[in-house]
Amino acid sequence: VSTQSTWETQKTHSFGTANPMGGNAGKLLKSIDADGKNTEKEIDKLFALYDKDKSGVLTGSEYDNFLNDGTKYMLEDLNKAGHNYDNATIRGWIKTWIDKNGDGKITKAELHANLKAVLDAGE
Repeated sequence: VSTQSTWETQKTHSFGTANPMGGNAGKLLKSIDADGKNTEKEIDKLFALYDKDKSGVLTGSEYDNFLNDGTKYMLEDLNKAGHNYDNATIRGWIKTWIDKNGDGKITKAELHANLKAVLDAGE
C-alpha cells in the first residue's frame, strides 16, 4: 500500500520526467502557448497523447490527466508572472473554458476551439 500523497504522485508525473502521457505534453503546451506556426497540428498531437483509447473523446482518466497536466502547466506559467492561484481554481477555470458544456468530456473540436484562449489568458 502506497503512502505517497496525490501531490507527490503529481510531482513524479511532471512534464519531461515520468509523465504517463509520454513526456511530450509540456513541450506541446509551451509550443501552442508561444503561437507556434503549427498550432493546429500540435493540438492534434496533444489530444492524441491523452486519447489513449482512440475514441476521439477524452473521458474518465484521460479527462482527469489532461486537466491535471493543464493545471500544472498553467500554475507554473502564472507563478512565473507573479500570480498566486491554487490548484482548484486553475483546474476549475480550465474545465470551464475547455469543457464548455460541462459534460465531463473533451472532444478534439472543443480542444481546438478553446485551448489557445485558455493558455493566452495565463499571460
